[in-house]
Amino acid sequence: MALRQTEEEQAVFDHALELVAEQGPLSEAEVNSLSALEGADLARFHDVWSMLPAGARARLLVALHGAAEQRLRLDFSALNQLALDDPDPQVRLAGLRSTIEGQSPQLLRKLLDLMQSDPSPEVRLAAVEDLARFTLLGELEHLDAETVSQLRALLQEVVRDAHQAPLVRASALAALGYFSDTETAQDLALGFSDPILRLGAIRGMGRSADSRWTDRLMPVLGSDDPDMRREAARALGEIEDERAAVPLVEIVDDSDPDVRMAVIEALGRIGGEEAREALLYLGEDPEDHIRAAAEKALEELEAAEGDPMDL
Repeated sequence: MALRQTEEEQAVFDHALELVAEQGPLSEAEVNSLSALEGADLARFHDVWSMLPAGARARLLVALHGAAEQRLRLDFSALNQLALDDPDPQVRLAGLRSTIEGQSPQLLRKLLDLMQSDPSPEVRLAAVEDLARFTLLGELEHLDAETVSQLRALLQEVVRDAHQAPLVRASALAALGYFSDTETAQDLALGFSDPILRLGAIRGMGRSADSRWTDRLMPVLGSDDPDMRREAARALGEIEDERAAVPLVEIVDDSDPDVRMAVIEALGRIGGEEAREALLYLGEDPEDHIRAAAEKALEELEAAEGDPMDL
């Protein structure tokens, strides 16, 4: 609450801070009192929160994020920003995982800083993963040209930095996939040929939603690496090229459950008769989660095929 109108509201906030200090459970009203903090109230929260052990600081952020997912009017962005400057990497990670809806320039700048200079590779990876939604915003022209140029350049710098952690480099390439320019297409093609970057290139190809990549991705469905098969299936689903339906159908009984789920989702998005028949077959699978996923994908397929916008 940014402004407390009554003594009762102030008392609730004061009690919430006491419970934070004691690592005790918070009532709904006390959780609400921590929303949209600013000024002196934010400083008071920080004074209490910073005295907690790192694990407790992280757990509180996770709990507040869960509350915000249930009640969308809650706003803990100020607390998440505090977490991104925390000295402990597990708290910074918790902060990153709680900022998934933020789109402020301040957050973007912080994510870029963490990607480039955080000492923890896990934090750098989480920051890059979060930057992907900003590249999408840039492609949709929701960011100014200067910001987009800086974002693209810094991601490219990470991709090309041989001293950077391999997963961070690959994730940066995947984030670039939302850009539709020729230079990004070249980066994806080069990355696909590099074993370190290939998984990121596959993810980026899917994010491009460009059918030029279908012929490169379909053979990956036969890879010995289940991560490659899973990401190729997801990418082909994002591209929605009906040519991919047949090779996807061929691996509906893949030995890896995550690959099977990715294939089901992809078939639901691609549509067509081959996809429909495969999903009907999977609707009889002995595994409950496979049947449920197949039924959901079939519903999405039928809804899309009945959409006059697709005609």
